[in-house]
Amino acid sequence: MYSLDASQFSFSKAKARIEAAFPHFMGGIREVDPHIGDLEPQACLADELQNRIYLKLVHQVEMSGWVAVSRTEKKLKEYRKRHPVVITFRPTDGLLTIGFPGFTYLQGMQHENRVVYSGIAAQGTEFLKTKLKIDCRPFNAKAAIDALLEEEPAEVTDVKRSVRPKKGGRFAFDAGEEGKLTTALTEFLSYEGDIPVSEKQIRSLLRRSGASDIVLVWKRLQILTRVALLQDGPEFLFIWRDSGPSSTVVDSVLQKITSYERLLAKPGINATRKDLLASSLDQVVRPAMVAQQHGISRSDVVEILNLAVAKGDFEPRFRVNTDSLLVDFANTWRKSLVEFPRTVTDENANTLDLTLPSNIEVAFQRVK
Repeated sequence: MYSLDASQFSFSKAKARIEAAFPHFMGGIREVDPHIGDLEPQACLADELQNRIYLKLVHQVEMSGWVAVSRTEKKLKEYRKRHPVVITFRPTDGLLTIGFPGFTYLQGMQHENRVVYSGIAAQGTEFLKTKLKIDCRPFNAKAAIDALLEEEPAEVTDVKRSVRPKKGGRFAFDAGEEGKLTTALTEFLSYEGDIPVSEKQIRSLLRRSGASDIVLVWKRLQILTRVALLQDGPEFLFIWRDSGPSSTVVDSVLQKITSYERLLAKPGINATRKDLLASSLDQVVRPAMVAQQHGISRSDVVEILNLAVAKGDFEPRFRVNTDSLLVDFANTWRKSLVEFPRTVTDENANTLDLTLPSNIEVAFQRVK
């Protein structure tokens, strides 16, 4: 995962750079014969509906495997194998991912010059820089993951983590897939070590400490992800269970992580988030008013509140978007749009069509 500056590399700008570097390439497939270890662009698809661009590269490696030549004899055969490498531009999320769908070493053995995923990803970023003049930055995954774990424990838990203390060394903790890391460490120190600590203290310690990898269990999605926090950028390995591989699940994970990364990257937005979470019970929060008070955009406020809705702390509320008095209809905050008539009339005899989104104001009420 890498951060992408959407102001410089929007959907249209990224598409234009690809078309300029590889004319007549968009939407087509090229015949390629890459050298061993090189990345060669083969296909590109621009999805205007999702505001994404998929750039497929081909990576060729030398493999070897044992082949039966008779009932009692096997022969070591050398061959070449192509692997797809997909660069996905996600400008709306400010994100660029380099993925390896179907990439595996299990069907053969690679020679001594075996290249790891992170090395291929580094080649991908170099390709973007030299061929398309696009620079991408390492994505700050750890801070986002720690914020997610603290804010949404019902959604995701960490079950395994390798901690890197400031003075060196490494500690590996494993709570098991059915466990929770903070609970396991708290119980170990309290019950077996007679060292009284709370889960909140352990979570704070893990948040302040460095880490080399974190394993997360996504409860609703029923998958695991192993996040390797590498120097050049985090590497996400999806471990599928009964559901099987799904691009929708990948999107859900990435969107959840990036939403917290954006909040933490802007101190003003993070301060607003904390202020909203401290709202009193039953208070109705209007995004436009919050944006004015804190000097941030309305879309940023809505994103904060949407996360709070997902956690169950807030619920959306609706009313007619007008300051005028209404005839025969009390303009109070309501839980559902089905409670509204098709049209209403205000005190000035103006008729408002409530099927138009612009005539409905959306707010959020603190419920727990």
